[in-house]
Amino acid sequence: MIKGLYTAASAMNVNMKKMDVTSNNLANVNSTGFKRTGSIQNSFSEMLISRIDSSGKQELGSIGGGVELEENYTDYSAGEFKHTNNKLDLAIKGRGFFTLQTPEGVRYSRNGSFSLNNQNQIVNSQGHLLLNQNGEPIQTVPGREITIDKSGQINFGELEGDRINIVDFDDYRNLTKQGNNLYQTADGIEGNQVEGSKVLQGYLEGSNVNIVQEMANMIETTRAYETNQKVIQTIDNSLEKAVNSVGRLA
Repeated sequence: MIKGLYTAASAMNVNMKKMDVTSNNLANVNSTGFKRTGSIQNSFSEMLISRIDSSGKQELGSIGGGVELEENYTDYSAGEFKHTNNKLDLAIKGRGFFTLQTPEGVRYSRNGSFSLNNQNQIVNSQGHLLLNQNGEPIQTVPGREITIDKSGQINFGELEGDRINIVDFDDYRNLTKQGNNLYQTADGIEGNQVEGSKVLQGYLEGSNVNIVQEMANMIETTRAYETNQKVIQTIDNSLEKAVNSVGRLA
């Protein structure tokens, strides 16, 4: 009976963590370039139970040991592209990430909502500098119209500027979410120059969160949590009766 308490409690713990993941996805449904997080749960190894009596040992079957949240993963599928007409709104069609210089070092993002700082450098909403292929901040020319072609080449009228540094990674498991739609690489791994992707000027990539699916996940998780909660209440009532009633002298 006590085993059932641990099994139900482990399931409730997993459901709480899954709810946190789903809530974060829903909170970022309108965040530019956001990639949803999913969860993988795994059951503990089952245990074989048996009975030993005068007739010998008899196997009764197996019993589960509960579940655990094995890992969270990021879904890097593309979101919907939205036309904005803003010259500094950029979206990457295909694989790849923008490269940004932050106070903590180089970070990567799919959020292409950029603007100019007071030094006419291209920055994101947190003020992080967009980098060119030489790893340097991109400097614009005041008073000149900014055009960016599909390769990421920036031009100011007839003047040729920098090319935006867009990189990709062989294994996305080396990327870690850092907040504000920024990603950090493990152990200083550097990205490779992306091929086949296109930069769309005047577009933004929306979140890839499917609000209907996330709401369904939330309902499913809530019901699973409540079911295990009732299991614990039932076992607790049975234990209370066992303690207070079994063995009581008439």
